[in-house]
Amino acid sequence: MLEQGMVIRGGTVVTARGMKEADIWIRHGKIVRMAKDTLTKNPFNDLYEEIDATGMYLLPGFVALLTHSLYKIKDVDVYIEAMRNLISMGCTSLVDVFRPERWMSRPQIHYQQTQHFNSLLDYVWHVEIDVADLYGDRLAEWMNHGYSSFHVTIRNPEEISTIKWETLLQLQTSKQTILHMQVQNDPFLKKEQRELIRQIWMEATRYWRLRTVMTDSQAAFHFEENDPYLHIFRLPAEVTDQGLRRLHRQWFGSCQIASPIHDVRIDTRKSWCTSEELLCLLVRLASTNVAKAIGLYPRKGSLTTGADADIVFLKKENWLTKNDLSTILNFSEMHLPTSVMSNGKWIYRNMRFIPLIGMGKCLFDTKPYSYVI
Repeated sequence: MLEQGMVIRGGTVVTARGMKEADIWIRHGKIVRMAKDTLTKNPFNDLYEEIDATGMYLLPGFVALLTHSLYKIKDVDVYIEAMRNLISMGCTSLVDVFRPERWMSRPQIHYQQTQHFNSLLDYVWHVEIDVADLYGDRLAEWMNHGYSSFHVTIRNPEEISTIKWETLLQLQTSKQTILHMQVQNDPFLKKEQRELIRQIWMEATRYWRLRTVMTDSQAAFHFEENDPYLHIFRLPAEVTDQGLRRLHRQWFGSCQIASPIHDVRIDTRKSWCTSEELLCLLVRLASTNVAKAIGLYPRKGSLTTGADADIVFLKKENWLTKNDLSTILNFSEMHLPTSVMSNGKWIYRNMRFIPLIGMGKCLFDTKPYSYVI
């Protein structure tokens, strides 16, 4: 007997650059067809469950980039509550960063990661690594176990000169790795030093043609210094509104910025776009571009044939109609979705959580972006 599929009718599909009226067919957790079906519904067709999404926006699920690792939470109830908080923001996938200690063997590392066996969401592991370990053999060892993204924190400009860039280039060319760089959050690190670290890193990665994601508040808007093929900028919360405005001005152009939904803040005191345009920009910044940056696009971050059926259902009457528009909207505090679907299964429906624990999958087949965002 064939597994019953699902068809979502009557909704408005939101993409990174526009909206369209379309019905979505789902089978085996994947989107198999998208079209506006004008045929009369067949009440005797039991191959597809009919879902009425009239009056709904249908968004691709957002991707959470965590600043505090969930795998460190040992209390299951606290862990599930953290998961549900992400779901209530519309997240259907997450990235967690694991920092291994030198004493850990492979079984011990796997044991540290077992908390995500309770995950409600699909998840991806990134590895935090010291500058001293940023060399070919060390990274190759991790890549042999399925890891392709590495986070490195720079403490001073001198550290960058110790990196063996030629070995990193070989690995990135053959294995499609990507580096996530951030400057150490040290109050004693002067602004001039932080700027010097950023400039040296940018020059080195341009010279060696290495793809990198940077957490930086200003460099993202100095486009004359950036290579859209090599650099993506993760925007901190204080400049996400500026980033959305930049995306609006370059609606069909390249703009290599991304930010997770829980970091997005929007200043609505001065109107600069329509409410539907703003929703498209939010999808581009916090779903599509984030999925591209971590190598999950188009499987995640899009509603298209072949993608995972990760869908956020948002009532049109709730979008920017029940908020105080004289304030800054902070999406880490907003719970907008009416329902959330992950891989074709409900994890949140009609503002109620579905008690499915451990349905999230660990995704190892991530391939960091090889195109302009």
